[in-house]
Amino acid sequence: MAHHRRSLDPDESDSSFSPEIESCFDEDEADLSGEETEATDLDVQQDDDLDFEDQIQLFGGNIHPPEYYRRGIEEFNESSFVGEDYSPGSTILLDAIELWWQQFCNEVLSRDPHACFESISIGMLYKFFEWRLNQRAGKDGRKLRGTTKSSSLGTAWKVFRLVYERAVGAKLDPKLNRNMHKVLRELAKKHELSDQKRANRCMTINDLKEQIETTLSTTKKSFDIGEHRILAVLFLLLLAPAGSRPTSILRLRFGDIRVALARDPEGGPHKILIRFTLEFTKSYLGTKDTKTFTIPEMMFDPSLLLSPHAFLLGILFRHQAFRASHLTSPRQLDELDIHPGERELPLPLRSDLKEVCIFRRAVKTLTGYEMSATKTITNGMMASWIKRVGEIMGLQYETIPYSLRYNAANEFDQSPDMSEALRNLSLDHANSVPFQKHYLGRVVRADPWAIIRREKPQQALIDQACSIGHSMSKRRPTGLTAEQSASVASDSKVRRLTAQLRKLRPGSEQHKKTHRELRSLKQRLKRELKQKIRDDWTDEQAVVDIERQLQGVGFAEPWVDNAIRPQRPAQKLLVEALKTPVDDTLEGQYQRRDNAIEAIVAYCSIEEGPTIRRTHVLRTTPVSNENLREHPEDSPLFLATMSVFIDNPKQRPRRCFLCIGNALSLPSDDPRVEDKISEFYTPGDLSKHFRRRHLAQLRDNDQPFMERSPETPTANRSILSAVKTIKMFRSWG
Repeated sequence: MAHHRRSLDPDESDSSFSPEIESCFDEDEADLSGEETEATDLDVQQDDDLDFEDQIQLFGGNIHPPEYYRRGIEEFNESSFVGEDYSPGSTILLDAIELWWQQFCNEVLSRDPHACFESISIGMLYKFFEWRLNQRAGKDGRKLRGTTKSSSLGTAWKVFRLVYERAVGAKLDPKLNRNMHKVLRELAKKHELSDQKRANRCMTINDLKEQIETTLSTTKKSFDIGEHRILAVLFLLLLAPAGSRPTSILRLRFGDIRVALARDPEGGPHKILIRFTLEFTKSYLGTKDTKTFTIPEMMFDPSLLLSPHAFLLGILFRHQAFRASHLTSPRQLDELDIHPGERELPLPLRSDLKEVCIFRRAVKTLTGYEMSATKTITNGMMASWIKRVGEIMGLQYETIPYSLRYNAANEFDQSPDMSEALRNLSLDHANSVPFQKHYLGRVVRADPWAIIRREKPQQALIDQACSIGHSMSKRRPTGLTAEQSASVASDSKVRRLTAQLRKLRPGSEQHKKTHRELRSLKQRLKRELKQKIRDDWTDEQAVVDIERQLQGVGFAEPWVDNAIRPQRPAQKLLVEALKTPVDDTLEGQYQRRDNAIEAIVAYCSIEEGPTIRRTHVLRTTPVSNENLREHPEDSPLFLATMSVFIDNPKQRPRRCFLCIGNALSLPSDDPRVEDKISEFYTPGDLSKHFRRRHLAQLRDNDQPFMERSPETPTANRSILSAVKTIKMFRSWG
């Protein structure tokens, strides 16, 4: 297959290419510049001239002999240069379709796959795609998700054409391609595939603010470490103005970020500029040109929840990322000035962080979690976080990162400050066709009746009605009740697998396989039941509200879920700092911003752990030091702490000192405290726990915890907390 490349138009050549052309000639630049040449430089130049003359005599002016090029032509491997350039994601799709074709030809037709390509027909294609739609089990017998939309079938056909072209070296016959449209429609109808496209409703700026506030304040969704909660917000704040693809934001490195203090040409205080360059964009047919977006700080911002500067600076100060070693606090930014006659003061970042990604995973260590140096947050992980927060918000439609891309595309299209060419550049579109086909909202964001009547459109109301947040309700179910979860046990397949599991020997491979199958089935049934309840809730609840009002009863009292733990002090401080009202003075604005950044930095190191539903309501006020002074012996935590100390080498404790050290750093009402200070049945059980939960997390390059110095940054915070608390208890005694 021919290799397609974009040709360079001779008319597009300009003076920007002239330096490269001139560099091909050997000019005596020293003579042209008129600069004097040192004696040492002259000796070196003479030696270079001798080597150059030798090369001319040996290879006719070339650095390689003719045999080098003749041998290279004979040994040249053309296979690596033939074919289209596809991104890794597209390559995965191509390889998957090719694997299906090979499986179909070998197992069903008993023929060579390449020979089937050579003799391909409409009947063969019909049966191939029908076979694929009927597949229920994939690799290793795992259940396939199946195809539910006709658009997915159409995508599979497009990918198949590329696979055919890659294998045969020629495009598929146009007549066969046209006939396949009828085949796809017939298969979609036969298998009852939905032809409804995914809703491309926009997430407006008001929806975004609600999403961010819920992300920061909710306790129904937990993260391993507080920095992930901050990164989940920063991702949205960088995605919203750029309108870029989510993956390009997730691949941002510290080296792609530039921060500067800029002089405002319209007067007023200096402002912080954020410039971020998107280098990893969709790479179909080669890499795209990089784009840089510039976001100026908004002084007297009505809401810091929508300030990308606060969250990005929080991450930068959290990792001490500035090259200026003394720039360690956001309050120092207020003291900086720009040199007279200059427009900006760059705030460069450390060069050793240039290749480090901003959006990284948390890895489990010996005593907790810390940010990984290499593992990044995947698109699936971020999408699941955003979807879950959308459910907690009470949105009817599934929240996806592309909702912000849809909004940016439509806002760019309607803005007089954004041209069509600039919109396409921002969205990485070659022309306006993708925008019109996929991004232009099918829920029309206009007031057509007001327009044709030449009245003022009610645009604010239209934007709200067409956004993803129009159906927001905190009353919408976010999970299943205990009764609803238990109802899946009545499913016939669940009962059959449960009965089959009881007959198998525990620990056997068949028992493990059946147990996994039963667990997966229950999870799938619960997801389907939850989605059905959420889909039916809007209309059913509306009927209930109407009937209650017509009967004069009014709305029902909102239900309060007391099983969800309350906010911790650090989370409260974070939300309060970001929701501080705007101040009318510049000093007050700086203090408001700096407090928010410091709260973000402090929260990044918080280990949240899994979401825990409390079986009983605990007191929310922390135990004060005065109470501990009065009754230290009555505190279970104190008794557990003292139990890890031994009087002689033969004693073997039954509590884990690392877990107790971690419990000392948790609030007293945290339900995890009781689990962490619990006593094991035997010292042997403690040893198993210590190896499984702690030593197994010790990485090869980590020093053993007993060799770490308390002064080092990697010192165990839990152990230090335990030692400090023990000293405090002893001082009271």
